[in-house]
Amino acid sequence: MNRKVKIIRDLLFVVGMVVLSWMVYRVGIDNIWENIKDTGWWFFAIVGIWAIVYTFNGLAFHVILRGGNGCEDVSLLRKIKLMISGFAINSMTPVGLLGGEPYKVFELKEYVGIDRATSGVLLSTMMHFLAHFIFWMVSVPIFIFVVPVIPLGIKLILWGVVIGGFLLTYWAFTVFRKGLIRQALRVAARIPFAKKKVRAYAAQHAERIEVMDSLTSELFINRKKDFFLALSFEVIARFLSSIEIMFMAIPLGIHLTFFQCVIVAAFSSLFANILFFSPMQLGTREGGFGIAFSMLTIPLGVGVYVGLITRIREMFWIAIGVILMRIKPSKNL
Repeated sequence: MNRKVKIIRDLLFVVGMVVLSWMVYRVGIDNIWENIKDTGWWFFAIVGIWAIVYTFNGLAFHVILRGGNGCEDVSLLRKIKLMISGFAINSMTPVGLLGGEPYKVFELKEYVGIDRATSGVLLSTMMHFLAHFIFWMVSVPIFIFVVPVIPLGIKLILWGVVIGGFLLTYWAFTVFRKGLIRQALRVAARIPFAKKKVRAYAAQHAERIEVMDSLTSELFINRKKDFFLALSFEVIARFLSSIEIMFMAIPLGIHLTFFQCVIVAAFSSLFANILFFSPMQLGTREGGFGIAFSMLTIPLGVGVYVGLITRIREMFWIAIGVILMRIKPSKNL
């Protein structure tokens, strides 16, 4: 094993355990245990649905990477493992992607090389974002037409989200077609006080940038079936994750439809992503749950309960992700 990768893995494990301990302390062990007891056997269904979600994320990552040199040395199970650990690291950082994506690159580069590892992780992340945009574009109109009373101001904001989703989706397809690095540098080159350094960097690393962009655009240009298959896996994962809200409401005697769960999940994730800088989205997701449930004329207390169980489920999978970082990698795992 590369010594640098081992050091990074050990460091992330220690940081992960410290942050996870702080999260458990903040919520309270007694509070966590009482809510798990109140949820009963449904807690296993809530945790289990995310095993399926992560499997679909891993399948998307597997499709993106397959065909490259060395990719056969990284099994599907290993990719699912990387997705779980990567999401766990991202959940613990104040701004998403600060740790999880570089970690996946470090883990993969000794098998597929730094360029393919970086482009593969970039494509996976962009695909994940695109699935979010599609999820919001589908869910927000359902929210608008299903919820009986929505203040005009909020309705205008929601339609703005739909329009924004279409624009972001168009931009995402442009990036998939042309590559990300060169376009990002073009935008950065317009920033005052930074444009000279950015232009100098682009000129100095022109050949490397060209290689990275060609690897990024290759999936959409030459492997369209794989592109849409990976995107389908990510979109399915987004909708599947909504089912956990149905499982959370059942112990309270409330039976939600699948579309109601999609609405709640979409609104809470949208609210949380707007305030993306909060570590583990503390407070933001609960606010989204509360607003969504109140608009569906469901008692606000249900939103508070769902928010807390979601937090406990996240801590469970963060613990799994941190532990998985300590498992010695092999071709089978």
